[in-house]
Amino acid sequence: MKKIIALVLVISLATMFMFGICSSSAAEKTFTLKLAGIKNDEDPASKAMELFAEKVKKDSNGTIVVNTFTNSVLGNLNDLLSGMIDGTVDMLYNTLSCYSWLSDLRWLNITSAPFLWKDNQELQSFIDSPEIQRRFEEGSTSSGVRLLIANGELVPRQLSANRAIKNADDFKGLKIRTAEAPIVQAIMKKLGAVPVVIPFADLYMSLKTGVADAQENNFFTMKSSSFYEVQTHFMKTDYIRDVGAIFMSDKIWNQMSDNQKKIMKDAAKEATDLEAKIIADSVEEVMAFLSSKMTYVDIDVASIQAKLGSDIYQEFDKEGKIWPTGTLDLVLKFKENYKD
Repeated sequence: MKKIIALVLVISLATMFMFGICSSSAAEKTFTLKLAGIKNDEDPASKAMELFAEKVKKDSNGTIVVNTFTNSVLGNLNDLLSGMIDGTVDMLYNTLSCYSWLSDLRWLNITSAPFLWKDNQELQSFIDSPEIQRRFEEGSTSSGVRLLIANGELVPRQLSANRAIKNADDFKGLKIRTAEAPIVQAIMKKLGAVPVVIPFADLYMSLKTGVADAQENNFFTMKSSSFYEVQTHFMKTDYIRDVGAIFMSDKIWNQMSDNQKKIMKDAAKEATDLEAKIIADSVEEVMAFLSSKMTYVDIDVASIQAKLGSDIYQEFDKEGKIWPTGTLDLVLKFKENYKD
């Protein structure tokens, strides 16, 4: 009799366990999502998008299907950011810096401040810190656009010139083509350089004719635009940094089960890691090519950061035009306590 009772209990428990699994599975909604990007199909970001879609579908047993749209076919960056709010697009694969275009996330502009970060590890640690993660959570709710992940070093902006730039002092009198951004202009002036605004389409000829002595773009652009034909030296300054990012509609996120949310986050990490790896592997090859055409100079970036100090950033912090006043204190406090 005891054996029969025990057997009944085992069967009952097993039935309850199986019912629980079925109920949990049944409670999960199914999603077909549009993931948009602006890069061409061969770009590392587009390859990462494909990996993300494959992993999500597999790990969710098909409850989440992600369709990818590259090459801006669903619109430009502004369209895609607003699209996650109005429902025309569900997800976006791009860079963290574009998140600052949303009014609630303007403080993020400071992550793109020139020469502010020691290296990518310091920037990533800042992004991953509890205070910044809390701010991301608040921004996701208030803006309607959720940051799923911010991870993976992208291609920083570098420097090429018609002479060797070894340290901060060598910027004196350098006519440099820069982005038309107030903080970039101010920083170059502080270093003693003469910033010149030139449309990208005219940059090659401007360097060739001496309208500008130098320019700042990543190494891939230097190669693809043949700047090595009109510049003699190149330097690894890493002066503006960014990381890969995946965004999604916060409304859709809130409909997902905890299990589905974990699947999305795990896939996002794997995808951004892939993009960063492809870029890192490619950079070595591109630098080797540039080295065969130009002279590589090991520039003393620390001397540049020392000459700039924090005063230049304080000025923009007080104005509150690029990021809200007080944002710099957040960064400086983090840097004070940061350890490699």
